[in-house]
Amino acid sequence: MYRTKIFLHDIVNVKNFAAMTAKYDKLKINLISDIYTIDAHSLIGIISLDITTPVTLEIPDEDPPAEFLEDIKPFLYVEE
Repeated sequence: MYRTKIFLHDIVNVKNFAAMTAKYDKLKINLISDIYTIDAHSLIGIISLDITTPVTLEIPDEDPPAEFLEDIKPFLYVEE
């Protein structure tokens, strides 16, 4: 299982993130915020989350491909 925090601070980031996950349609990717877990491939699902705070990205079944790990770098949450 792979878990990390991401931060989608505005609607442009949300759209870019959803477009990026579309390249990985065979990879199960979840976003977890509070008690809600949504499919990260769903733009509507992502918009329904509270994007004012970081959310947890989870890939439950396998280790993500190296290309995916590169693609999520702009969205990773870095604590200050």
